[in-house]
Amino acid sequence: QALEDAGLSRVAKPNINEDKQGAAGAALAERFVRVCTRGDCRERWPTVAAGREMAQALDPGHCEVCSGSTNRAAVDAMVEAFHAAGWRRLCVVGGSPNARTELEGLVGDRLELRLLDGTKAQTAAQAKTNVEWADRVANWGGTQLDHKVSTLYSGPKVIQLAKRSVQELARAMTESARRRS
Repeated sequence: QALEDAGLSRVAKPNINEDKQGAAGAALAERFVRVCTRGDCRERWPTVAAGREMAQALDPGHCEVCSGSTNRAAVDAMVEAFHAAGWRRLCVVGGSPNARTELEGLVGDRLELRLLDGTKAQTAAQAKTNVEWADRVANWGGTQLDHKVSTLYSGPKVIQLAKRSVQELARAMTESARRRS
């Protein structure tokens, strides 16, 4: 029906002319937002809909909410929660180099990040500066985080995490921001 409304085809036609495929894709994207079957994506689709109707994505990789990544969806929710709380700065202590790189890529320029190698020695003064700078600090336990580094980070802004995934870090930070706002 969307293609007929756009003047590109009729409902009774089973195929579309190859020359019209680009226009057909654009017409469908204008009318529908593709969403996977995950519950959190189903809840959050209105945030990306811009007035479009929901259509089930053929696979999670086509979902316009998570793009098939639970980490992406969790980080997006974290960024939204930080903004709602008026926060802009996150300091993460620990995590593997790959996890820190993934987090940085998913956050992009939407938040200011300090991603600290938890295996490199720091001074108490460095830790104090990082805590003062940040709206929240994630002490990412269960990852590459030496005890001598983690003990430098404490206080009301510091969240202690036991789980190692990017998704779990983002969820913990989201909950912290929601309790604040």
